[in-house]
Amino acid sequence: MLNASNVNVPRKWQICPREGAESRWHTLYATLNPEGYLVITRFTHQALGSPDSYQLLYDPERHVIGMRPARFGIDRHAFPARLRGRNGGRRISAYRLLREFGIEIYETVRFHHAQLDNSGVLILDLKDTIKRHKKGSMREGY
Repeated sequence: MLNASNVNVPRKWQICPREGAESRWHTLYATLNPEGYLVITRFTHQALGSPDSYQLLYDPERHVIGMRPARFGIDRHAFPARLRGRNGGRRISAYRLLREFGIEIYETVRFHHAQLDNSGVLILDLKDTIKRHKKGSMREGY
């Protein structure tokens, strides 16, 4: 049976804004998992010029990963960008990067403020990540 006693209770409604907060489909978005897979959205891939591969860079002083567009078979040290999912995202196998530079990732993380520098390199700051939650899970329980 329905509880009708709380139907007419005064409420302090707040409107959820639609604009302002961009979705991951319209911003630079990248994740990295413990197996070494870097995943970027189609938007991010297109912002980088839709290359077939990337050179993976690392700045050990600042703990920052860089992704520079490259051409597989032409540019040295180019890691292929393989299609990931139906929405046009890409997956780059970056396990070698983790091993080479001793980067330890224990759970899938999302780079909170991914950005492009002036030379077209995607900047992924390892000090500015958030835990990526699985589809359908809540960030905080109620």
